[in-house]
Amino acid sequence: MATSFTHKVGTPIYCVGFTDDNNLILAGGGGAGRSGVKNKISIFKIDGQNKTLTPIVEKELSRDEDAPMSMAIHPKEQALAFGINSSENKIKAGENENCRIFQYSSEMIESVHNKKTLTSVNPDDYQKVVRFSRDGTLLATGGTDGVIALLKYPGLTPAIPMTQFKGHEILDIDFSSDGAHIAAVSSQNLWIISTEKGAVVEAITNPVLNQKKACQFRFCRFGRGAFNNVLYTIVNGTASQKPFVCMWDATNWTRLRTLTVGSKPIMTCAVSPDGKLIAFSSSDLSVRICSSKTLKVLMTVPKVHVFVITSLAFNSDSTLLVTGSIDTTSTVITVPKTFPK
Repeated sequence: MATSFTHKVGTPIYCVGFTDDNNLILAGGGGAGRSGVKNKISIFKIDGQNKTLTPIVEKELSRDEDAPMSMAIHPKEQALAFGINSSENKIKAGENENCRIFQYSSEMIESVHNKKTLTSVNPDDYQKVVRFSRDGTLLATGGTDGVIALLKYPGLTPAIPMTQFKGHEILDIDFSSDGAHIAAVSSQNLWIISTEKGAVVEAITNPVLNQKKACQFRFCRFGRGAFNNVLYTIVNGTASQKPFVCMWDATNWTRLRTLTVGSKPIMTCAVSPDGKLIAFSSSDLSVRICSSKTLKVLMTVPKVHVFVITSLAFNSDSTLLVTGSIDTTSTVITVPKTFPK
């Protein structure tokens, strides 16, 4: 049985992650114009022995703007990328600086660069995902308006022209280990895009995979470590179809393995830094840890939260898994060194 503890932050959490020295980053809030619920970014020190989170530094954000809805942590610098919508007036005027770069230390969190990567003037559209390449030289964003932007870091100049998949909501993006490709999914499509030319080099447009029941792509993540050349896609079924994970060979895009994971739709996903584990949260508020080699479930933690789990993250040595939820709490789960058979 996994040991865990829950910490009440007081604001809905949409983003979780770890600094390189294993401090916990939590970001979220009440959004634009909601009185009383702040938008903020916080960094905590985890004390596993005493089961506490101790605040190190916090940044309150504007109440006129949206809460942070997506986050990426730079692999080499003390820098964070967020998706934060500007005020409704700015969005309608076409001035939504939705991609935000912050620098952090133990003393401060400060904004250093804003960039517009959404084309929509609809306040309901937002930057759903942001991701750094593994060497930190590129930054990709995906929006609910179907736009994928690939930017050079730190200047945030375009690396390729923006790609718009009209009528699609970009649900997830990830970089291949060498940064040569990004994978992106909408509910019905998986695209592999060259980061050099911007061209779609592979498209898989049928998540059903030999079955006639309707399914939807939800996440795409490249493996790490020994699984660098593997792409994982997470697919949710309808009421009668269980969610499943597919492994793809990232050199020729052939499917290697498919396995169901639980019975309820998958809401969040994280791959451990060592590449050995994949964690999922489901709509039944449980968290599962799977083997990235076999896709088999190694551990299930039921009822981790009372409302939707919005994000998951492993720490740098894959010994902790942390969740964030709109129920304003974060749960720290200890990952066992070995799993019972």
